[in-house]
Amino acid sequence: MTAVPSTVTAPALAELTQVLHAFFHALDMRRYDRLLALFTDDCRWLRQGQWLEGKSAVLAALEARALDIDTRHVLTNTYVSALESASAEVETYMTAYRYPVATQPGSAPPSIAGPLRFNLTTTMFRRDPGHDWRIAEQRMVTAFTFTE
Repeated sequence: MTAVPSTVTAPALAELTQVLHAFFHALDMRRYDRLLALFTDDCRWLRQGQWLEGKSAVLAALEARALDIDTRHVLTNTYVSALESASAEVETYMTAYRYPVATQPGSAPPSIAGPLRFNLTTTMFRRDPGHDWRIAEQRMVTAFTFTE
């Protein structure tokens, strides 16, 4: 894929960013069925240093997440780095926050020392016949972690 001018990528940026936001929202809310629907059937995901190949591997990794810890992801500086008619590449910064799950509804929000990590996230999208943009491959690579 080759880089294209922003006048061409701007409309795609809104669509692709919406898919990324839906992905991370589903991840944060543990709505794995919604998250998996955003992947292509032959997806690849580099998550926490490990390649997950296919939806069944993704689901197994997600179901292994600790239930007493929640995570929230914040995306910034998102841009379309390459775009063709049926494929696109998007780069974004992702900051992850991790905290203990509230034990009782309505309890005070948890207090945390700060973010967990800052990732460089590259997502390859594909638009297969009959589908909107879906994630074919995503690489989340830690650029740095935070100290307490």
